[in-house]
Amino acid sequence: MPCEKSSFSTINFSIYCILFCLLFSGCAQKRWNDVLSDEENRNIQNILLAMQQQEQQCFQSYDADMKMFWKSPIGDNAVAGYLALNTPSSVKYIVSNPLGQTVFAFSGNGKTFQILNAIKRQHIRGNVRSLAIRNRIPLILAQGDWFAYLSGRLPIRNLIVEESAKDNSDKSIWLKLITAKGPYTTGSIHLQIDPDKKEVLSYLFLDDSGDVIADIRYGARKEGNTPCGVQREIQITGLPWGAAIRIELENISGFNQFNKTDFSLPVPASFNTQLWP
Repeated sequence: MPCEKSSFSTINFSIYCILFCLLFSGCAQKRWNDVLSDEENRNIQNILLAMQQQEQQCFQSYDADMKMFWKSPIGDNAVAGYLALNTPSSVKYIVSNPLGQTVFAFSGNGKTFQILNAIKRQHIRGNVRSLAIRNRIPLILAQGDWFAYLSGRLPIRNLIVEESAKDNSDKSIWLKLITAKGPYTTGSIHLQIDPDKKEVLSYLFLDDSGDVIADIRYGARKEGNTPCGVQREIQITGLPWGAAIRIELENISGFNQFNKTDFSLPVPASFNTQLWP
């Protein structure tokens, strides 16, 4: 799939700015009122289950041309490339130069990852946990359901609502999801839905202190209709110093399933490989 090309200096700056912004957290502002009753919470749980059942009839993979815009007090940048996603968390992103040669590529599935850096002739592969710890990225985000986050859908795993509450400004509902906890996995995921339209509105990630890790929201542009539509514009805010990321998807092509080999990055013979166990 053709895509807009970008210089490596811009690519490198944008990628590492994104990693750097996750070193810190922003202040959280409460967006919901008091929690709903147990009965209301059970009703919301049923709506969530119905939404998941509807989404099971949709395609579970897609690819697209992706433009990513980074805005912060230290500068504005943009990078463009090819994105491929497969539920629940397989992602591949490739950036090419004007000649069509790969200059940067990332692939991961929530457990393992690969990075190709053509300028450094470097190949890094290993455990996503190592990648997250080395860059101080919270595991609740690094090991998340990125197909759901970038498409504006629900994760396919069993979702259990710990509590739910009405939004402060409209009729939407906020759900605090129960997440698996480990020695390095902390924080919480809050999902905002429109219960009448049965649509996902946003994902909010908080650390254990209640500070924002990331706030993922969606624009008005959508490819296809609910429940199988894909969001064409994703906003990621709540980052330090007023920084924000905007993602635009074009030429979206949804289909049934990628193979595992589709997310493996071929490594040129001249590249040096580093293993991050």
